[in-house]
Amino acid sequence: MNQEEMPFLQSLCKEKNRSLTSFHMPAHKRTQFGPSLLFDYYGSNLNEADLVEINGNIDYLHSPKAELLQAQQLAAQAYGVDETFFLINGSTVGNLAAIMSVVGQGEKLLVSRASHRSVYGGMIVSGCIPIYIQPEYDQQIQYPVAINVATVQRLLDEHPDIVAIHLTSPNYYGIVSDIETICQLAHQRNKIIIVDEAHGAHFHFHEKFPRSAIDCKADLIIHSTHKSQGSLTQSAMLHVNFNPNKSIQRNRLIQMLTLLQSSSPNSILLASLDAIRMQMSLHGHQLLSNVFDLSQQARHSIQQIDGLKCYDDQLIGQNHIFNYDPSKLIVSLAKLNLTGYEASYILRNQFHVEVEFCSIKHLIFSITIADTHSTIDKLIDALKCVSSSYQHDCQSSLDLISPPNDLPTMAMSLRDASFTSKTRSIDFDESVGHILCETIIPYPPGIPLLLPGEIIQQKHLDYIKYLIQHGGSVIGLQDTTFKTIQILIQ
Repeated sequence: MNQEEMPFLQSLCKEKNRSLTSFHMPAHKRTQFGPSLLFDYYGSNLNEADLVEINGNIDYLHSPKAELLQAQQLAAQAYGVDETFFLINGSTVGNLAAIMSVVGQGEKLLVSRASHRSVYGGMIVSGCIPIYIQPEYDQQIQYPVAINVATVQRLLDEHPDIVAIHLTSPNYYGIVSDIETICQLAHQRNKIIIVDEAHGAHFHFHEKFPRSAIDCKADLIIHSTHKSQGSLTQSAMLHVNFNPNKSIQRNRLIQMLTLLQSSSPNSILLASLDAIRMQMSLHGHQLLSNVFDLSQQARHSIQQIDGLKCYDDQLIGQNHIFNYDPSKLIVSLAKLNLTGYEASYILRNQFHVEVEFCSIKHLIFSITIADTHSTIDKLIDALKCVSSSYQHDCQSSLDLISPPNDLPTMAMSLRDASFTSKTRSIDFDESVGHILCETIIPYPPGIPLLLPGEIIQQKHLDYIKYLIQHGGSVIGLQDTTFKTIQILIQ
């Protein structure tokens, strides 16, 4: 296949240029219909490109037969997998469909506790039984970082009826687990392995980045193509390596994707996937070489700034960290009397610099194919100004509290607790000992602290209060004032 082609995008351009009088959806009929502010925001008449499948003129996501099918086949070839599915609901729908297609009601899924909330959504809907792996916790980064291979092996020994494994690598911080060894271990035991590689969609295209789960021969790999490659937000890919010894059923996977994704797929999102695949296939190595060089330049410069620390190869080998994404700059503010939330606010409002993520004492910056020496210089200058404005001659006086690292007690299945109607609101401070019926998620990165069906402990409440007090946010609770919480009626 010719990787220079963009068959789906080319078909859209052809259709867009036809002069047709429309009597079908969408209602704007490709005209500049709507408030002028909307088009000021777009920068042009985006309606003109908002094409939908009609009379077979545009290939349909849920039954591709022509240009979109070719686009997905080109993507599979570019990534070196058996099949690729384009996603219009982000990696969220990739996680949901992958889980629902391989495990069902009452079947066991070995899963990292530090997973994105979409993974828990997949478990709730599928009705599977989670067997949690608790990642190793790094005291410096203040975050669960990597999966211990020995822990995977032990849990597989203890639960031989586990059907599949779901891991997240890299995590939000760019930390990578030893996916290749875990894949080998899983396949030796005839287990399906799903890898949420949302933040590592670029790995496959350059040797200076960690080895992709695709090349480690994981069975199902989810990529947020928009996060590091440049497709539009909400567009993603699900890659499949079919193995006759594994029970991945293609028809069931397609059935789940059809069930979960809109029946009115957005052509603009799909076109961006087709275009970015072409760009990465032909120019990805060159683009990522620039990303790597800029990242190294930025990391070195940050390490020279008083009061700041930017992690590097020292991470490897600690707490079972196998590798890390060099394009993710993890910056510690431990020697500044400033929280990550405060620093993020200052960078945005005074220096017009947006961070990827902030926590109590860390900032994360993502370097991508869109960055230049100019953007890196702007970042370094801003960090120098922040550093010079705050005391850094001694360790910060802020008391750092780690989140509870032991697994909560599960008193009721995740699915049953999520769907039960036997709930009531109770005062937040009086909820200790009760069974939670909603989700408590510090966000970002969207990893649940407590899940439905688990018993609330005082340490959970203390950590939530600590985060909020220092500028963090928590989602998942119906009461956004944190005065009440939903518990099971017993």
